[in-house]
Amino acid sequence: MFGDGRFVATPETEPFPERHVRPATEAETATIAAALAGTLDVGTMLHAPAVPARLHPAGFARHTFMCGQSGSGKTYTTGAVLERLLVATTLPIVVLDPNSDHVQLGRLRDPGDDSPAARRHREAATGVRVVRARGADSDHLLCLDLSDLPLVAQALLLRLDPVHDLDEYSALRRVTASLAVPYSVADVRSAAAADPATARLATRIDNLGIAAWELWRRGDERSAAELDMTAGRCFVIDLGSLNSPGERAAVALGLLGRLWMLRRRRLPMLLVVDEAHNILPSATADPLSSSTADLGVLIAGEGRKFGLHLFVATQRPGKVHPNVVSQCDNLLLMRMNGSTDIEELAHLFSHVPPAMLHRATTFGLGQALFAGPIAPTPLLARVGTRVSPEGGADVPTDWAHPAADTGVLTYPHEGPESS
Repeated sequence: MFGDGRFVATPETEPFPERHVRPATEAETATIAAALAGTLDVGTMLHAPAVPARLHPAGFARHTFMCGQSGSGKTYTTGAVLERLLVATTLPIVVLDPNSDHVQLGRLRDPGDDSPAARRHREAATGVRVVRARGADSDHLLCLDLSDLPLVAQALLLRLDPVHDLDEYSALRRVTASLAVPYSVADVRSAAAADPATARLATRIDNLGIAAWELWRRGDERSAAELDMTAGRCFVIDLGSLNSPGERAAVALGLLGRLWMLRRRRLPMLLVVDEAHNILPSATADPLSSSTADLGVLIAGEGRKFGLHLFVATQRPGKVHPNVVSQCDNLLLMRMNGSTDIEELAHLFSHVPPAMLHRATTFGLGQALFAGPIAPTPLLARVGTRVSPEGGADVPTDWAHPAADTGVLTYPHEGPESS
């Protein structure tokens, strides 16, 4: 084999039908991997543990879909990939984090670790910023003004339809146009209540209880909308620190909308949407979530040419909007039990051999299939060790073990006596 990866016949080569097929040795696997693989080390080859599994970093310029059932190591693997991207590239990253799983990405699991990987991560992690709600340790406060949302989003927040709620929608338009920016929900409510023609809008705000949300900015606090997400190295938006689904949906919609408005700056960015079924659902009755999903579809379809690259992670392909998944070229697949899900992935990612996809039903913890521009030759790999603390681990099942002083309680085998 030449250094450029091409294979050539030699005098010792016999016709293939006359040769026996056997698994490649680790040395042979290493030779092939060195010619075909990239530079982003994510772990080791599944069947050749001494051979590094490497991805092509430039492949993340295409959208990536990550899928793995609960308990497969999906959160751990997402963090491992983000660690490698932080260290090995200069790609800015924004993480929408519904379960607060990645808020420790900028820290070391062992502060005393002085290994080369830890030193590189420590240096890169100085650019990680965590944005969280009040009461949580953070670099920036996760709060908004109502005026940070466009009028359409404000109307969705108030459950107003421009056709079915003509009068109240018009009242919202008039009231907000009369207020100086920035303005709050309380400002809109007070202005609406002061005029009998718009008083119903104030009653709607009271009935929905939106003004009581912890999300809204207070006093001299700085709105998260003022943060330039394209200026930092990595922003982790801790949606899980917010109290209600409505608040999380409002932030997700506002942030995606802001990034889309800034798209013409054409600054590359990896937009990580973890637990994407909570943000870009395939179906929902909530108007805010539906609008967020529609915006996600727009970014998936047109964002790449503006430098917006998606990394979408979820448990099952059918839980995320199909028009988001269908725009992904990269696949990162972890353990899956459902054959129906595997068949759906085989249809969506036809460039991956179906037999490799079906291997996902046998994967152990932390084992994964990488395919697409990040791995033009699909890789079966075991994800390597992280240096930052893991988030998303399952709650311990100590309750399943008997107490120390009880031992094993044996019950009689006989059933109930007959009468």
